[in-house]
Amino acid sequence: MRARPETDAHILLADISGYTRFLHANRLTLAHATQIVSALLEAVIAAAPRPMRPHKLEGDAVLLAAWGEGADAAAPLAPAAFFQAFYRRRAALAAANTCPCEACRQIPDLDLKIIAPHGRLLRHRVGRFEELAGPDLILAHRLLKNRVQGRRYLLCSAEAWRVVGGHAMFAGLPVERWEEDCEGLGAVPVVVLREAAPLLGQPLPQAAGRWAKTSDFIWKHVVLLPLLGPWLLARGRRRLAPGS
Repeated sequence: MRARPETDAHILLADISGYTRFLHANRLTLAHATQIVSALLEAVIAAAPRPMRPHKLEGDAVLLAAWGEGADAAAPLAPAAFFQAFYRRRAALAAANTCPCEACRQIPDLDLKIIAPHGRLLRHRVGRFEELAGPDLILAHRLLKNRVQGRRYLLCSAEAWRVVGGHAMFAGLPVERWEEDCEGLGAVPVVVLREAAPLLGQPLPQAAGRWAKTSDFIWKHVVLLPLLGPWLLARGRRRLAPGS
């Protein structure tokens, strides 16, 4: 294991709101639920402005960080880019959907929240993997447990907001300030943008073309059919059983 010196970094944790409930409610259609979540996270990752890059997938979230030249310029752009990519992809998935299963019907119920602290990170290698460590990385995860009432929001540490909030796109947007009590880290001043709608940019797609719907049908009902086959067979048998 080789460690590098600590570095100042912008940390972003993009987390899908409603993920746990979404998967729990759709155990029988887990293949579709997993496909939907993967597509949404892929859209977020693809939208990351350089030099910000993904470092770890955490089930319903992706951890990204940026440091060095260009990091301060990327930090304000990232939240808007992530919200736009997530909601455009969600709208496209919902518009192209050809499946009546619970997971596919609940695509519009998924939302995105972004946690954005700023601090020091230790970068070290474990084999061929680069890992990040440090109290400020722990802070990002602690801030997920906050008192924001809502499912779509941006929460920055006060230190991160000094960079993020200085961008013109945030000028005039209503934000709130308070302190979050983070276990083991004490009171942390935060700035919260409760509603991300002003960052979404262009109108979201409301319709899908024939190819998008055909592709959706092929993927869900042909490619994933071997995974869903046992459940569909059992469901059919229950329906045909006497007294059902």
